[in-house]
Amino acid sequence: MENVKLNFAHVCDYAFNGEGGKPCIIGIFKNITVQNSEQPHPQMFIITNITIETGKEYKQIIKLVKDDKPNEDIINPIILPFTIGKESGQNEVEFGFIGQINNTKFKESGKYLFKIYINDTFLKEIPIVVTVNILI
Repeated sequence: MENVKLNFAHVCDYAFNGEGGKPCIIGIFKNITVQNSEQPHPQMFIITNITIETGKEYKQIIKLVKDDKPNEDIINPIILPFTIGKESGQNEVEFGFIGQINNTKFKESGKYLFKIYINDTFLKEIPIVVTVNILI
């Protein structure tokens, strides 16, 4: 897609917009351990920042899938439609997104991927490795 640049994307324990709209990211991670397949991971955040052209409509989509099952969504896809006006007088702007994901159930250990799209164009995937401890 022309004029769209993903500046960064992270999966973390917590994220929020601080003073002046600055993104605050706490606990970036790539590994999750859960006690069993029925116990959900209580909370995580995904944060993205893109540079986009003003005056156009966009739709950011974030999916979470297992690496070996790319067509099976682990969570409902996050879909964020938005329009950036030209009122700023700029041709492009940075747009940040913070998404909170609660109570995610990982049924098995393995590699999972957060896949990020803008207007159905794939931008990046963020891998995380999940270990499900099976207590006997």
